[in-house]
Amino acid sequence: MADTWIVDMRHYLDEETDDLPDSAPDRVVRLALFFGAIVAWVSDHLPDGDFHTNVTCRRSPGRKKCQGDIIANLEAASGHIVWLCPICGDRGLIQGWQETLWNRQGGAVAGTG
Repeated sequence: MADTWIVDMRHYLDEETDDLPDSAPDRVVRLALFFGAIVAWVSDHLPDGDFHTNVTCRRSPGRKKCQGDIIANLEAASGHIVWLCPICGDRGLIQGWQETLWNRQGGAVAGTG
């Protein structure tokens, strides 16, 4: 069964350095980099958007690596990034990304409040 992730990217960052903490466990770092790659893709392709990212799915259902590529979009009204793997159904919502190192727009994005 696929997961649904609700993620705030600020939770992955050290408050003092605005970077990944050195003490973060490998699993946490891998998740932060996966979600960060989605944020980077979406923010780099604003305002027109390109829903088909270059981010490969992280799941391995049945111990076989999912072959899906993530589809993601910015919800303009909420400022959240929503994403989905069309193969395995893994999906999620990313918030709190605007002031992070993954935002390729360099700060707050207009219309994301």
